[in-house]
Amino acid sequence: MNKKEKNIEFANASDDKYLRMTFNERVQHFLLFTSFTVLVLTGFGLKFPEAFWVKWTVYLIGKNAFEARGIVHRVASVVLVAVSFYHLYYILFNERGKKLLRDFLPAKKDISDFAGSMKYLAGKSAEKPLFGRFSYIEKMEYWAVVWGTVIMGLTGVVLWFENFFLKYLNNTGMDIATTIHYYEAILASLAIVVWHFYFIFLNPDVAPMNKAWVEGYLTKEEMEKAL
Repeated sequence: MNKKEKNIEFANASDDKYLRMTFNERVQHFLLFTSFTVLVLTGFGLKFPEAFWVKWTVYLIGKNAFEARGIVHRVASVVLVAVSFYHLYYILFNERGKKLLRDFLPAKKDISDFAGSMKYLAGKSAEKPLFGRFSYIEKMEYWAVVWGTVIMGLTGVVLWFENFFLKYLNNTGMDIATTIHYYEAILASLAIVVWHFYFIFLNPDVAPMNKAWVEGYLTKEEMEKAL
C-alpha cells in the first residue's frame, strides 16, 4: 500500500481532513498525559521537598503538603495503570486498536526512513523520506512509553508497598528499586519535554501545535508535513 492509499484509509467524509486520533484515542492520550504530568510534579516534589519550586506548595496546602503530594502521586499512578490496561485491551480486542498496534510495529522501511532522514538533515538529499501512518520516531516514542510504564509501574508498586516487599527484597533490593524508579522518571521526563514536545509544539512543520491530539483530525497539508 503506497502513501496515498494509506492516507485515504484514514480519511473522513471531507476530502481535506484526515482522521488521526479517534475520540477514544484522544481520551486515552489525555489521561496518559495528565496522569504522567501529575506523577512528574509530585514525584520530584517528594524527592526534593526542599527545592524552591516545591516549597510554595507548603504555603498553599499547609503543613500536610508532603503527605498530600504522596496521596496525589498514588492516585495519579492508579489512573496511569488503569489507562494502560485499557489501552492493552484496546489494541488486543478492538479492530482499530489492532490496526494501531500493527502500524506501530517496527518494519524494514523504518531503517531506510532513518537513513533517508539523516541524509536530508545532513544536506545530502533534497527530499525528506515519505513515512507511513507512523514514522520511526513515533514508533520509538510509543514503545518507550510502553517500556517506561512497565518499569515505573513495577518499581512503583514495590515502593508503595514497602513493608510487604522489604522482607523479600531486603534493603539492597529496595534501594535498587528506588534508583531505577528515580532515573527512569528522569529519562521519561526528558524524553517528553525535549523530544515529544518538540515534535508536537516546536517543530516548524507543525508549529504552533499539532492539533491531532485535541481535534483528532489533520488537514491534508498538515498531514503531509507531519509525515
